[in-house]
Amino acid sequence: MTAGEGFKVLEAARVQTRLAGGQPGTLPRRAVEETLEALHQFLDRAREREREEPRVVAVATSAVRDAGSRERILAAIWRNEAVDVQILTGHQEARLGALAALRSLPVRRGLIVDLGGASLQLTRIRRRRVTTTTSLPLGAVRMTARFLRHDPPTPRELRMFRGAIREALLDGLPLAERGEAMVGMGGTVRALASIHLRAERGGRQGRHGLRLQQSHVTAIRERLEPLSARKRARIRGLKAERADVILAGAIVIEEVMVLGGYLDLIVSTRGVRDGLLLRETFGRRIRR
Repeated sequence: MTAGEGFKVLEAARVQTRLAGGQPGTLPRRAVEETLEALHQFLDRAREREREEPRVVAVATSAVRDAGSRERILAAIWRNEAVDVQILTGHQEARLGALAALRSLPVRRGLIVDLGGASLQLTRIRRRRVTTTTSLPLGAVRMTARFLRHDPPTPRELRMFRGAIREALLDGLPLAERGEAMVGMGGTVRALASIHLRAERGGRQGRHGLRLQQSHVTAIRERLEPLSARKRARIRGLKAERADVILAGAIVIEEVMVLGGYLDLIVSTRGVRDGLLLRETFGRRIRR
């Protein structure tokens, strides 16, 4: 990374540890242990690559932000790795995701939706600038643990789940204006794109910039809904590690599109970490 000039990604890695999978306001012990181990492995690889001690920028999002016991994991990270973690506010999280999307997609106005394990960020865009942000506790992991207890979920669970989504979106969801699309990011959106591409053989391969219609999202959700997690894991394009939470994520995305009046979903494979790299590289020179 060269400040003000640019950056090059030397290695990218992702480990799913499910910090959002516990009771509200808690961090599951196993998820904390797996997160600490993943962080240690990341830093070991970085130290092996660099001659000097690497500069580390570490952030935590909704799962840690909402947890009453967050100081335990933050203290452990400092004690084990001497890394100070910044807890992003919902507004900061939304802006970083929006920054990554705007720098890589030709979107001038609309809604950027970032669905993670614990929360949903909604960011309104006008003239390629952020105008409003909303953070809601509708993440795929959190909502699966709270509502979809059976495998596959019962009709009653699905009704209650959709009711909770609609209630949460009632005041925070910006409605689509004519010609506006929705940009989606996060693991659920990437998975929906992969499932769609594997079903549409012979078409495009890349997910970034792919445009899914509302009907495509609904068709995938209908395909997922009657299946157990074990059977979902066999769907082409879906990673097995996401099979248990993909239905909740698909329903949240579908509800946002239907209630907001968004007919198209533009897929972004970029996210908060890409926004962080842009912020650290270009700082105030970035057009917000």
